[in-house]
Order: sequence, then C-alpha cells, then structure tokens
Amino acid sequence: MSKLRCEGWWEQQGLGRQPMEDLQIAFHEGQVSGSGRDIVGAFTLSGQLQGERALLVKHYLGSHRVDYPGSFDGEGTLQGLWSIDGFGGKWMIHVARDAEANSNREVAEIQDWPPAKA
Repeated sequence: MSKLRCEGWWEQQGLGRQPMEDLQIAFHEGQVSGSGRDIVGAFTLSGQLQGERALLVKHYLGSHRVDYPGSFDGEGTLQGLWSIDGFGGKWMIHVARDAEANSNREVAEIQDWPPAKA
C-alpha cells in the first residue's frame, strides 16, 4: 500500500494556520493511515472513512492524541474541526498533485484521430 503525498494544515486561535509537513497518507478499504510533522512534533494519522464521513486520530509520537472528525469529498480532500480538551479549530488535508508526472508535458502537435486516409 503506497502513501500519497499530501498538503495540510490546522488552525488554532492564537497560533493561526499551521502547516503539516512531510505529510503522507494511504487509503485502503476504508482505512486511512499516514504520518507527518508540524509545529507540535512528529505524528501519525489513523482512522476510517465511512462514505463521506472521515474519523481520524492524530497521535503525536510519545505524547497526546487529537481527534480529527470531518468529511471526505471523494476526490482527495478531507476537512473538519479537530478537538482536544476543549480546544479546537479547522483542519484540511488534500492529496497533492504529482508535479513530476505533469512536468514537461507540453502539446507538441495536434493531429486528427483517426488519421485521414491518403
């Protein structure tokens, strides 16, 4: 099961929007697993997708856990409101576009298909 490179962030009053870096997530049969790091530290993500509903838990290595309930749009974006001990805020994770797969892909020539008969 390969992990997909993702972009993400979470918000908290007083800290503003904080990026999640080195974020990678794998989806397999409704299960979600991943890892990354942010201003708090390194973390793992685990949880499940139930249709459009996402139930994730972010676990900071050697420390606390944060609930990340939200929604999944089916096209690569998860978002919701995280919560821990009365604190909370918005969060978003999006599967990143593969820049390498799309680089240097210019149209060289447009041809009719099927080719015209001579």
